[in-house]
Amino acid sequence: MQRTSDIGGAINSGLGPPLLLRETLRHRIRPYARIYIPLSAFVFTFVVFGVLEPARFLTLGNGAVVLSQSAVLCVVGFGVTFVIIAGGIDLSVGSVVALTGIIGCSVGRDYGVTAGLAAGLLTGLACGFANGLVLSKLKIPSFITTLGMLTVARGAAYVYSQGESFVVYELAVFEEIGTFPAIVYVTLGCFGICHFLLNQTRFGRYCQVIGGDERVAILTGVRLDRVKILMFSLCGFMAGVGGLLLASRVGAATPQLAVGLELDIISAVVLGGTPLTGGIGNIHNTILGALIMSMLSNGLIIMGFKSDIQLMIKGVVLILAVFLSLEREKIGIIK
Repeated sequence: MQRTSDIGGAINSGLGPPLLLRETLRHRIRPYARIYIPLSAFVFTFVVFGVLEPARFLTLGNGAVVLSQSAVLCVVGFGVTFVIIAGGIDLSVGSVVALTGIIGCSVGRDYGVTAGLAAGLLTGLACGFANGLVLSKLKIPSFITTLGMLTVARGAAYVYSQGESFVVYELAVFEEIGTFPAIVYVTLGCFGICHFLLNQTRFGRYCQVIGGDERVAILTGVRLDRVKILMFSLCGFMAGVGGLLLASRVGAATPQLAVGLELDIISAVVLGGTPLTGGIGNIHNTILGALIMSMLSNGLIIMGFKSDIQLMIKGVVLILAVFLSLEREKIGIIK
């Protein structure tokens, strides 16, 4: 009955049969496209590098490297997924990862592992809370808010470290959590928590409602400020986890850590089928997007591509991912 009324409404509004058919097919195909496009991209990337560099790419050792690389993208990407589902963006996660890694390692060296872990996680939480507070109370768009935090957090990393690198080899727990397979176990734990929050809690449903239509969310009684603060706090906390994992994986925390990581994370989330227009998305596909980005980076390195060429290719991948996932009818005219 609903479908008949939709068709009748479309005819009454002046849509001809060809346009009506095209719109109907688009709405029917889109849910499947969000499932099969990320999966197809994963298979395509795996096959291409597997054919071009089978001796180096198709090995158990390299598989462990890809999983370890994708773990940080996954963990931080889980938090960013909530933000993008709600129609926002977080450009600060790369800088927050660097800052949390530095503070966590330095505090751990001076006061013990437990204090270091707590300091790193609380730093990420504080950065995310600040993003949410500025966004909700000062009404500054998330793009500008997090762009400012990107600069502030990176500057704070340089000021705090004074150019010093903080190694983790003297800190047993820090050294362990970044190794395979421990880093995968941490990622799976974060996945379980974030999957539960998104799909089984009121907070997760509110994020989706806000991303679908913020005005509708207001009319239904959603407390936007509270949800946005919680959402960005969660994103900052996951960036804190990612910072500790990355510092542990590379063996040291430096102010240059995770430069440009935010673009890889956003690409992973969007490749997983969460459009930047918000309203829909899931956590498990973010894992698929992270694996695609990790395989891409790994394969390009194996094939000997320079870092500047890698950046160009990743930029093209991001544009293609946005092109395939964007819901243009939600934003009207593209500017």
